[in-house]
Amino acid sequence: MTEKLIFAQTFEGLLRSLTGKLTPRLATGLRERGFDPGAPLLPAYPQAVFIEVVSFLSRELYPGLDSEAAVCAVGRSFMDGYGETMVGRAMMAMMRLIGPRRTLERVSRQFRTGNNFSETKLTPIGATEYHLWVNEVRLPGWYIGLLSRGLELAGGQDVKVEVIQCDQAGGHFRVRWTV
Repeated sequence: MTEKLIFAQTFEGLLRSLTGKLTPRLATGLRERGFDPGAPLLPAYPQAVFIEVVSFLSRELYPGLDSEAAVCAVGRSFMDGYGETMVGRAMMAMMRLIGPRRTLERVSRQFRTGNNFSETKLTPIGATEYHLWVNEVRLPGWYIGLLSRGLELAGGQDVKVEVIQCDQAGGHFRVRWTV
């Protein structure tokens, strides 16, 4: 089995989302979890490092929120940081051009720019409502944050992403918006 890896541009997006927030305490905590924000980015990091880093950031940056809401906030902030990367700028421009529906239809390809293992299945329920299955969902709030902020950036209004179920096989989400 191939090791599950998160690519450098995902960590670059996380790092850019920390602009103005990266305290010495935060930097130390990230290094302790396998990501040195002061070192050149590695080509990829193990999935376990990513999960530890996102969990740590959610606790440190959003202590007043419950764990899922805090992870969601990190995911939303990540989307803005990712939009400042070379890969992210191109992706965001495309998303604004094609809109929320077609952005969601390309979510599997978009997730695969960040890792080597994502798989998705998208089922339309209505014109602006979908059921999305994603494998390897360890932090459901991350996907809520990514999807909600991403669809907003693509032009969706009143975006709602809800967890239907998460288990060993993956996560099931209900995604909807207005235009």
